[in-house]
Amino acid sequence: MDLLILVAAALLVCLFGLLNSDWRAGLFVILATGFLQDPLRKFVPGQPVALAAAVGVVMLFVWGTGLKRFGRDARTMSLNRHHPEVVRALVVFGGLVFFQAILTVVNFGSLPLAGIGLIAYLGPIPAIWIGWWYGRAGQRSGRDGAWLVFAYVGFALAVAVSVYLSWQGFDSQLFKQVGDAGSILVFYGEAGIITLHTGILRAPDITGWHLGAAVCLSLVLATVRPTVARIAVFAAIIVFLVAAIYLTGRRKALAMVALFSGILIVLLHFSRNRDARKAGVALTGVAVVAFGMLFNLPGDLTAGTSYGVYAERGQSLAGDAWERFYKLGLASVGGAIDAAGFLGYGAGVVSQGGQHFGGGQEFEAVAAVGAAEGGLGKIIVELGIPGLLVLAWVLWVFAGAVRKLLAGTDPATGSAVVPPALAAFLITNAVLFVTASQIFGDPFVLILLGMVFGALLATPRLRERLALTEASVLRPGGTASIHRLGNLRN
Repeated sequence: MDLLILVAAALLVCLFGLLNSDWRAGLFVILATGFLQDPLRKFVPGQPVALAAAVGVVMLFVWGTGLKRFGRDARTMSLNRHHPEVVRALVVFGGLVFFQAILTVVNFGSLPLAGIGLIAYLGPIPAIWIGWWYGRAGQRSGRDGAWLVFAYVGFALAVAVSVYLSWQGFDSQLFKQVGDAGSILVFYGEAGIITLHTGILRAPDITGWHLGAAVCLSLVLATVRPTVARIAVFAAIIVFLVAAIYLTGRRKALAMVALFSGILIVLLHFSRNRDARKAGVALTGVAVVAFGMLFNLPGDLTAGTSYGVYAERGQSLAGDAWERFYKLGLASVGGAIDAAGFLGYGAGVVSQGGQHFGGGQEFEAVAAVGAAEGGLGKIIVELGIPGLLVLAWVLWVFAGAVRKLLAGTDPATGSAVVPPALAAFLITNAVLFVTASQIFGDPFVLILLGMVFGALLATPRLRERLALTEASVLRPGGTASIHRLGNLRN
């Protein structure tokens, strides 16, 4: 462990030097840490839980660097100046979470349990600023975030390869799930107990979410500047990733892809931007090609083979989706209120890892009434009815900010499909949270969602470009400048 601490300190020193030369490179380091922390954990004796939070340490390091660099640039880089309603909502929500963390200490006498709650609810907030700064800095430097998206898809492809190797029987500690035998996820088929493959990541849920997110991003990359070759390449990538999702056995990842595709197509179809509507047509084409290829895999690959068991499980999603949404999502509210009361137990009590620090008994009690997995039930159990109401108000504020942003997006900057895609990704995960909250206790997932929201808020808007253009046109003297300004306003 001492050696591990020394290596971590050396890496942080290297990160400090990298950020001083190029701040935006810090986001690539966040991605690398998030994907590499799980393989490292599998080879460290005891598989310490703390390694799962390594990405959080790196994120805070990048955030602190951003505060130092952009904290005084109030005009262009201040989130509070451009979106004060969002910052206000975050402050109110943060205050509620701190109150519930104090309630956790009072009820259970466990500071680590309260800390888990603070991380679970407030972890995405610094990441929102990172995504915001990254987007705003990219506008000023003329660089977009395409390479960051390509990097994420590249990491996900490596994870998918490891899933296939695990399925093919390669026996390595690198491909095993983290935890004892009782925590290993399996499912039962006609052939008996079927292993859920996780690849180099620590659990099938984590692997499935990242592969699903990579499919969503691949759909966007295919439609940003659609060509026949680009669509064909990304359709093949999507098939490769979705087929790997089947092997994880996580149908919620397939639901993510389906929800994202549908929501994005709707947003693009009703956009005022002509390019966005064209992108919607291209997206539909990519989805049809990709899923057409997927459902027409060679018969010898699915029929009568081990893969057929996984494919059959994945294709059962449509029949079970509404039942899971109702039972684990909506129906969990009543059981959660009966179990935890009006104020709830306190932040962190039924979050991931809470059972190790005093929350185990309550987790079992909540699970018994069906409120352990659904997001609405989790909110009520930990934050109570006030927490659910405050969170609903926060989401309403966020939705209003996003609606105004999408309506005023500048079509002349960037791709017309990117802002609706970011919004669709957030909406999709909000729906998934209602039925499956445990994946959203992972720090890396929370950081990515926070960065996506921050990047969406940084989307260039038409009035901002107009103000910048007017400033460049208004030069002392000369009717030419005034004439150009009149044309600009017309």
